[in-house]
Amino acid sequence: MTNIRVLFSVTIVFALSLAPIAVRADEEGLDAIKRLAATDPKPFVLVEASGEGSVSRGQGVVITPQGHVLSAGHVSWDGTNGRFTDKFRISFRGTGKGLPEGAVHAHKTIFSDREDAVFFEHYYSATLTQQNGSRFVGTGDLALFNIKANGTFPCIDFYSKKKPKVRMGEVFHLCHFSFPHKPAEPTFLINPLEIVGVAQTTSGIQYLAKGYYRLGSSGGAILKDGRLIGIQSAGYTVNAKDIGEIPMGLISFQLVWGDLIESHLTPAASKPRK
Repeated sequence: MTNIRVLFSVTIVFALSLAPIAVRADEEGLDAIKRLAATDPKPFVLVEASGEGSVSRGQGVVITPQGHVLSAGHVSWDGTNGRFTDKFRISFRGTGKGLPEGAVHAHKTIFSDREDAVFFEHYYSATLTQQNGSRFVGTGDLALFNIKANGTFPCIDFYSKKKPKVRMGEVFHLCHFSFPHKPAEPTFLINPLEIVGVAQTTSGIQYLAKGYYRLGSSGGAILKDGRLIGIQSAGYTVNAKDIGEIPMGLISFQLVWGDLIESHLTPAASKPRK
């Protein structure tokens, strides 16, 4: 969505249920990553913002069973028309099994090179939650959406209730779909990021991490020990004039925790884990 480049990431996993996902202590290494990537439906989604003659997409993550989605705040900006939009859809990629009713559209893709394997993208209408007239959560590049549907969604838990400390050299993991602009494209990436510093941005101080990127992962979930600790905001590419995309660079991200988001949720929403 914007011209921001990004990196992908992840590791450590958790078993999927319709309650918040959590990491089991005995799950480590590539097997844990594979289990996380194979969950269906996933709590990792795409946020589609549409304006007059334009559509853009960012990543997001479901944080309550009621369908609250956390993403980057700038995904609601319509760059083509130079203004914010209030028209949103949230989509889940996979088989669609286990999702509640209420999807306004289901896009089906048949992969002829995979023995006619079928893959879906289920779209739900969504609204942007505003607090005191602002479409941003706090002062950072964060936005909270609410899916319009009756039922229970797969979701992920926060790493901590209180603001966590971040240390140089820590390894987090960014989860996102590699081709958000292609409907029903199933490629989902889980790659590591190493914390290397901080950045002063228009959204305030953000943490910097190095790793691999791809265009369109703004709003992607950043995990620590399989739980949500950040939302990807911006990307800073390697200077690669005339030689094409180099999949390496820096991203900046907003730190998130339970108390930061809880006051913006409806009373019926689940409380973040302590």
